[in-house]
Amino acid sequence: REAVVSTQSTGAGLIRKEKAVIRHQHRLNKHRNRTPVSERVIMKKQGIKRARSISRVTGDTPMDVDAKFTTKKAKPGRDVSGLRDAKQVKVVKKMKKRSQIKMNQFGRAGEADRHIAAKLPKHLFSGKRGAGKTDRR
Repeated sequence: REAVVSTQSTGAGLIRKEKAVIRHQHRLNKHRNRTPVSERVIMKKQGIKRARSISRVTGDTPMDVDAKFTTKKAKPGRDVSGLRDAKQVKVVKKMKKRSQIKMNQFGRAGEADRHIAAKLPKHLFSGKRGAGKTDRR
């Protein structure tokens, strides 16, 4: 009987060990399956240069190379786009602030909004007797 138990336990132990190895391998390879790989990374690994690189630009001197690549200027924000100058921006921002004042006032709870609900609603408790079973009028 002991021999049967030992073979079962070793068989179960082998299965547990095998499952642990599979789990370990899965954890190691997990990041490979789930991270997106961009084309640039693939091209870099294969040693392919991008189409618009400095080596492809033809020029006599290194200074010509720099002249061909210009940096982009940052676009103005949406709140200032379509306005001529800083003075106009200032006026528009002031108008925006003023128009917001009325909305803020309406958003606040006024005197009439501060209402305390009745703890004993009158329509349920008026005219009822307080003692015993006679709870009707």
